[in-house]
Amino acid sequence: MEFILMLFIFIMTMALSLVIKNIRITSNINIIGSIINFIISLYLVSLFDHKDSILYFNNLVHLDSLSVIQLFIITAVTLISSIYSYRYILNELNEGEISERRARIFYFLFNGFVMSMVLVGISNNVMGMWIGLEGTTLATAFLIGFNKNKLSLEAAWKYIVICSIGLGIGLIGIILFIYAAGLGTSEINLNWTSLLDSYKSSNILYTKIAFALIFVGIGTKVGFAPMHTWLSDGHSEAPSPISAMMSGILLNLALYVIIRFYIILKHICGFENLKAFFVAFALISLIVSSFSILRQTNYKRLLAFSSIENMGIISLGIGFGGYLGVFGAVLHSVIHAFGKTLLFLTAGNILAARKTKRINKVHKLIKTMPKNAVLLVTGMLIIVGSPPFGSFFSEFNILISGIQKGRYISVGIYSLCLILVFVGFLNIFIKMVFNNSEENQAEKIEKDDDNILPLILSLIFVILITVTFNNYFCTILNKAVSIIGV
Repeated sequence: MEFILMLFIFIMTMALSLVIKNIRITSNINIIGSIINFIISLYLVSLFDHKDSILYFNNLVHLDSLSVIQLFIITAVTLISSIYSYRYILNELNEGEISERRARIFYFLFNGFVMSMVLVGISNNVMGMWIGLEGTTLATAFLIGFNKNKLSLEAAWKYIVICSIGLGIGLIGIILFIYAAGLGTSEINLNWTSLLDSYKSSNILYTKIAFALIFVGIGTKVGFAPMHTWLSDGHSEAPSPISAMMSGILLNLALYVIIRFYIILKHICGFENLKAFFVAFALISLIVSSFSILRQTNYKRLLAFSSIENMGIISLGIGFGGYLGVFGAVLHSVIHAFGKTLLFLTAGNILAARKTKRINKVHKLIKTMPKNAVLLVTGMLIIVGSPPFGSFFSEFNILISGIQKGRYISVGIYSLCLILVFVGFLNIFIKMVFNNSEENQAEKIEKDDDNILPLILSLIFVILITVTFNNYFCTILNKAVSIIGV
């Protein structure tokens, strides 16, 4: 019943966004739908205090602690982005940047994007997940190019070409995965719950090649280096609420799909063989992103490279393994979702006020936009893993896990990259928040209260998760860890 209601809300919201001409009404309908879906996800989360898994609709829908965490992230970040989009779209309309028709298309694509992500999160079918990922590519390609300028259209084309190639490679891997399981059989059940119990590969080599193709292909959607080249442009050019959803939800979700295959194949291919993929791509992503952050001149691209870094951190936790490593990875995925949402939406407010993404054109925010400045610095502390936020504990757990496993070189690279990212963010944000410039001396406080509520909501989620991950939220996290395996 819950999923029928969610599906009904998505379809109705998409349909109404095309027929209702009053954008305020459309925006409010979008917010109401997001609130209902978030409440449904909270109800489903509450069930896992005493349940391990739930199957719906003849086993087409599967929820366990790992997938319900994804559903919670999807609906929570969507709610925050829906609230932000209300003023964002109205401001774009008032400034003549978009037409009412474009605004209606925005909400249609917005809900299509979210519906595709929910499909990925709850599907019990291998191909259902892949179709959901393809759906997100289609919706977000149009959303990245929403502003219809040269840079946004170029970013949209780069995104759709690179991610489509990546998902094509992933599909070849999935087909090989199915083939390896189906040798000598007449019927193959593509449900995760069936595969987990019955997957038997008659050709280990094919299975390893399949996982490699799946990891590289779907890893393109995660933003792993060196397949990351679409991400900095895509996140930079997309409307701010879409940037928040892509970074906070979509990257996590693509990694979640890879982890689902890992869960099935780890006993067949061997833990260490598969963990090597996670560690290798994590370290490459950490190195590339940390050095890229140091030389950024565009603050939205800075946040995009930070997303690559954080996907590397999560992947490294899975790769190191052990309870601390996997627990740290799962916790970090949740904290990053809300921390990055806070930063991208704050960046959206700065962009709306200053009309520039150039770091050297933004100064003295503490004077001109004090509330946004405080939230920007707070978001920075969250995303670089500073205490007392949950990201500190997740990153520290992953560090300890690496030491326990004797991965000293990897731990050294990880630690160095964390330091470089901290230094890079600190240097850039000090310039933006505190540095003065002659051209900013006469500036007044502007648009500081405009669209501040969604930012505060993002911070509240981070705080709530930080104070509950060791008690109530710990139950679900521990169940997710046991599903992934240590």
